[in-house]
Amino acid sequence: MRSGIITLLTDFGADSPYVAEMKGAILAVHRLATIVDLTNSVAPQNIRQGAYLLDRTCRSFPYGTVHVGVVDPGVGSQRKIIAAEIAGQFFVLPDNGLLSVAAASGEITQLREVANPKLWRSSVSATFHGRDVMGPVGAYLAAGGLWDEVGPALAEISRFDLPAVSRNPGMLCGEVLYADSFGNLVTNISRSDVGDAEIVSVEVDGRAVGPLVSTYSERKTGSPVALYGSSGQLEVSIVGGDASAWMGGSGAVQVKIEVKS
Repeated sequence: MRSGIITLLTDFGADSPYVAEMKGAILAVHRLATIVDLTNSVAPQNIRQGAYLLDRTCRSFPYGTVHVGVVDPGVGSQRKIIAAEIAGQFFVLPDNGLLSVAAASGEITQLREVANPKLWRSSVSATFHGRDVMGPVGAYLAAGGLWDEVGPALAEISRFDLPAVSRNPGMLCGEVLYADSFGNLVTNISRSDVGDAEIVSVEVDGRAVGPLVSTYSERKTGSPVALYGSSGQLEVSIVGGDASAWMGGSGAVQVKIEVKS
């Protein structure tokens, strides 16, 4: 059963007219569709950030939602476009790793190459497959279209390696995955990774952050803090500020936390 909901995740930018063009192409196929923007502010061509944001946000939607993802630096090349089903959610997106995180969180039960031109717009731009191919196919599926009509079955998707949390006595090491719109640094260290241990201190690329707090209000404005965000991931923030800017916008990677059992 399809929900009639179609979501969009792109790197077009919040004010881009390309987003409106995609929505127009979707509504031309399925006028009753409910279109929701997951985000159109993925950093340009940042497939890794898009993959994590897609996985985080898609879980909030009902069974049968179709998620169209366009972070596509290889548009016009030989890269495939795919349609996949994971836990009752449908995805239409380039096969460039954008589905890596969602596919690691749940089993792919259906996987097709998007290869049927009858489902696309009549004129296809070499540089805008989101509007001319992915959007219309997503709308077709959301309207209850037949899965087999999308294209031939595939055995596997392209994936990137997901960073692992390493453990040493009294220490966990991880990475910053991305900075959110507030400049908070979202890491790959989850509450379940830490378990019942107490976090004694956190540092990011050698910069001391301090012990874990529960809310921003526990520290003064301008202070760095480490806390669990709403997704259950450890985040590093600046109270009333921008942790990404605090790090100099250098794309900080390494995160170390000292723990005590």
